[in-house]
Amino acid sequence: MTKHVLIRIVALIILLFMAIPIGMSQLDPNRRCGTADSLAIIFYMGIFLLLWMIYLIVESVFLYRKNEIPKFRFNIIAALIIPLFILISFLFNLLD
Repeated sequence: MTKHVLIRIVALIILLFMAIPIGMSQLDPNRRCGTADSLAIIFYMGIFLLLWMIYLIVESVFLYRKNEIPKFRFNIIAALIIPLFILISFLFNLLD
């Protein structure tokens, strides 16, 4: 169970570290607008988090069929709650 959780958390961190540079590469260096800059990053973070959520939900269906209930529960909780907390914390950091 611990290995399952650690692999999912590492995958999430890797996806977030991929999303931020992609969002930053979409910005025009000659023109800086605070709102558009943050929205580009949030947009790409949202896309990667959505992909991660879809993967976890699909995997949870297979885990439920295998009768691995603790892993199934973790996937459901992680797919629904963790990305929400990450996006909320990112938005609060932007407001500071």
